[in-house]
Amino acid sequence: MTTALMSDAQVGSMLKVFKARYEQLSLDSRVANITIFKNHGVEAGTSLEHSHCQLIATPVISSQVRSRLHEALRHYDEFGECIFCTVLQDELEEKTRVVMETDHFAVIEPFASATPFNTYIYPKRHSASFGDISAPEITDLARVLRTVLAKLYHGLQDPDYNYTIRSAPAEYDGVKYYHWYVSVIPRLSRVAGFELGSGMFINTVLPEAAAQFLRETEVEVRSSAASSGV
Repeated sequence: MTTALMSDAQVGSMLKVFKARYEQLSLDSRVANITIFKNHGVEAGTSLEHSHCQLIATPVISSQVRSRLHEALRHYDEFGECIFCTVLQDELEEKTRVVMETDHFAVIEPFASATPFNTYIYPKRHSASFGDISAPEITDLARVLRTVLAKLYHGLQDPDYNYTIRSAPAEYDGVKYYHWYVSVIPRLSRVAGFELGSGMFINTVLPEAAAQFLRETEVEVRSSAASSGV
């Protein structure tokens, strides 16, 4: 069953497994970085017929992750603040790109995403590592993640997608300048010649329009296994 049609409780159980394995692997001195992600559909790169989640631990930190950490540190050194916290506060005040907000999380359509409906789920509490997520936050994130995926499922006719948990590597745990989050990336467009040749991406959907569309897409409440019929 796709995550969009699961109950919040089922998604919560999945997140608890993510956290347990993340914590265990973080203790291994051979592991430099842990990537948690989901592939759903052929366009998302899945090699399996069914959608699936994976956790991969690597002995190196990729250049993409290092670049994200570097830029976050550069902003912190210049302004003395977490850039993610600042962006989140600004977005919550402006509201036009906010899809939903709960006690612990906010769902945002980023101002200049590379692809249509790329959606970020930010924890409101500053934390660099997904491993620091609390029990109440897991419960809340389960509902938020399932709701976002359900909105994509019903509003965009079940598109292929990836999501990934972008967390600081273990050696950066506790830093003040980085902020973990979930990035949901529907596969609605293809990388073509211009993108490959220039490194720039064409996104034909305004973030404000994407946020409004997702806000207005109604989905069923699935708070328990019983409500989902499983």
